[in-house]
Amino acid sequence: MSGNTERDESGQFESELGNEDIMSYFAEGRPFHTAQEVADRFGIDRSTAYRRLSRLEDEGRLEKISLGSRTVVWWYTADTATAPDEVESDDPLFSAPKFSVDEPVDEDEIDDVLYGEIEG
Repeated sequence: MSGNTERDESGQFESELGNEDIMSYFAEGRPFHTAQEVADRFGIDRSTAYRRLSRLEDEGRLEKISLGSRTVVWWYTADTATAPDEVESDDPLFSAPKFSVDEPVDEDEIDDVLYGEIEG
């Protein structure tokens, strides 16, 4: 449980950890993390981190995918306003074709999706 015993108007424990702190963590290196990584980074319970990440997902600031029975990965959405600005717009990663996580890709097109169209 939190060391902070003050509650907000809805009866929830108040936290000094803000949404922008969590979003900044996604900008510090790689743009995807698990709830356990967020919990470890900020010294909170994994369940608390999961709830905070879920709220950010509800707000449209993060997306998630389940990778197994207990593994969920969270990442920036395409329209997240707090995404890192230092990325070069001519970076080939951002000129790659876009596809949805659930969209099937033909085996013949896998290299094009991963590496871009191969000229040669």
